[in-house]
Amino acid sequence: MIDLLGEFEKKIKVAGKLRDMIEVEEAREAEVDSHARRLPRPCGLTVHTGLGCSFGCTYCYIYDMGFTYKPKPYPLKGLQLAYSIAVNPSVAIGRNGTLLAFGSITEPFMKETLEKTLEYISTTSRYLENPIQFSTKAYLDREVCRTIYNLQKDISALVTIITIRYSKMLEPSAPTPFNRLETIKNLSNAGVNTCLFLRPIIPGVEISDLRELLEKCMEAGARGVVLGSLRVTEGVIRRLRASGFPHIDMILERLERKINVKSQTTVRTSDIKEKIKNVAEKIGLKIYPSACSANIDSHRIGCTACDMGPCGDLETIPEYSLRDLRELALRYGLEVHEVKEVGLTISLKISGQKRKIHEFTEFTKSILKRRVML
Repeated sequence: MIDLLGEFEKKIKVAGKLRDMIEVEEAREAEVDSHARRLPRPCGLTVHTGLGCSFGCTYCYIYDMGFTYKPKPYPLKGLQLAYSIAVNPSVAIGRNGTLLAFGSITEPFMKETLEKTLEYISTTSRYLENPIQFSTKAYLDREVCRTIYNLQKDISALVTIITIRYSKMLEPSAPTPFNRLETIKNLSNAGVNTCLFLRPIIPGVEISDLRELLEKCMEAGARGVVLGSLRVTEGVIRRLRASGFPHIDMILERLERKINVKSQTTVRTSDIKEKIKNVAEKIGLKIYPSACSANIDSHRIGCTACDMGPCGDLETIPEYSLRDLRELALRYGLEVHEVKEVGLTISLKISGQKRKIHEFTEFTKSILKRRVML
């Protein structure tokens, strides 16, 4: 049985230790940083190792969020970043804690971000011990791959390749798919659990192209594939048109709703995913429904916290005390009025500040690896 209050106290203790290791002003910077207050996304808490990206992929929406093609490393030092995560009320630390996802608004292994990324993986692994995943389009040599493995042996690596035929058109400044296949090979040979990240799936990319890609990834050492849909803005569509991509109409006819300047609209690709799954199954690649599923599997833990699951080893999902759950809620200034358990889903009637309820729910969900419903 897991000690919920003990996990909360451990978080406070680790945060205090990290605060003592940095200067007062550095602690203040970390405490107001977004890592100290953002709620985790479904894939976990996204860790930013840089701002912006020079790869200029036409389908990437970060350029519509105000980020530029001139990347720079994230300003926090490694210990500051670890402290910032530790003081985030919604984050649980430790191997059974919140998943950490490196990437998001940057490429973590560009020349501008590589050292910062390795520093962040090092400090979060050493002081927090949370499960880490990164996604990359970069070429990683054997030395870097060995370094990554030595920093966290169960780390989950996702290497993004979405097409061979249209790569020059869609990803003009990124390393070639063949460079990235070398990355898969180097990571796999170093012992890193590595998967193909086939996101976004772009309508118009032929299944024959994707079959060749999956076969080459399998040969390079990939253990599985994570599939993900395309999300577009007006800016993404404009850049795709400018690139000369010939299948814009196939994208537009699959939109879930009308697109606008900044908000992202998902492109329906469920039928394409099924075709890709069939190919992947035939060649022996494991199919993951989401990035976090691959992270869970890589760290040999289990999770039932969302409708994508269950994922991983369900034998590792911990039991807990209802009394501890109520006591933990009090630490967040909340009161639990009713708890119902149906299988591995927890339903709560709870009162208190809305923000605190979200923080408590995320912390609890991360530790217990169960769905928490209000």
